[in-house]
Amino acid sequence: MRTWERWVILLARGIVFIGLISALQYGKSDQIAAAAAGFVALFVPDIVRRIYPNPSRRIWPWVSPFYNDGVYTLFSIFMAAHITFLNVPFVHLDLYNQVWGGADIPSHYLSGLVTWVIFNEVVLESSRTYNLNWSQRRIIGISLFALVLVGVVWEFFEVVMQPSMPWLYESLRNKTQDVVMEVLGFLTGILLVYRLEYPYSMVKPFPGSRGAGKEPSVSALPDIKKVGR
Repeated sequence: MRTWERWVILLARGIVFIGLISALQYGKSDQIAAAAAGFVALFVPDIVRRIYPNPSRRIWPWVSPFYNDGVYTLFSIFMAAHITFLNVPFVHLDLYNQVWGGADIPSHYLSGLVTWVIFNEVVLESSRTYNLNWSQRRIIGISLFALVLVGVVWEFFEVVMQPSMPWLYESLRNKTQDVVMEVLGFLTGILLVYRLEYPYSMVKPFPGSRGAGKEPSVSALPDIKKVGR
């Protein structure tokens, strides 16, 4: 893990922990639950790596995002932002519902980015591991479809939950905006993956990959250290 990634993850944990303390003092039950779940989630990749340091080839594509430091870092940024927007620490401001009606714009944008890079890595590693030989266009198409499907299903879930959680009510325009922002997150993910090869490359096998392709030498990936170390 790069030093800056480690610091971003640690900073995100600190922000979410402060958000949890604030929620426990002033927040509603849903804010407490979200902050607690977010704080635990920021440790899940480390826990998975310790419990299962060498995943088998059969399940590797499905667990590969847990072993990707870049995905871990992007997820940490999203979680810190989301929990902060939900309950600004110690001033008890729910930006989503009280101050800034557009607070869900960056939240859905970041969630779209993170969700897509996770889905895309699973599809990419599936193609490599199971020798499916899918084209990059097909891989991206599958992961984009999965992203949009999950985004739409989530919006329907909010509609179903409105009777018990009236604060989830949003207009059709707002729900459409949420899905659009998730697609914009996808477009940013495309730029990251293709231009910066971050958090992984569509061409170079990921270190630790169980795919059949030849892994790049250490010199070919000067900035990437052994997974989990």
